[in-house]
Amino acid sequence: MARKKRVYVDTYTYEESKYSGKGILAAILGGISLLIFIILSGICAVLQGGAGAWSGSFGFTAFVIAFYGMVQGLKSFHEQCRSYIFCKIGTLLCGFMVAVWFLVFCVGLSS
Repeated sequence: MARKKRVYVDTYTYEESKYSGKGILAAILGGISLLIFIILSGICAVLQGGAGAWSGSFGFTAFVIAFYGMVQGLKSFHEQCRSYIFCKIGTLLCGFMVAVWFLVFCVGLSS
């Protein structure tokens, strides 16, 4: 009967994982879009819906920012040997904000 060779694995080695640059960018852009949404919601609530066309232009800009962040977040998953936590956070946050902005625009067009 052949003896099995024992392999000892060193479980105490730590490799420094680098974060994906595009993932960090996606998380930052998602945060900016969320911040713009919160600020514009507050302004429109205080002005009781009379914010004007400038609020729509800021909203559209935030939509474009969120969409670009979602694209960059999806591209960041192709980088090797990286920590994907910011990729996941950025992509999910930007995707959520794209859906929120799209819903706000559809409600605005219907009324």
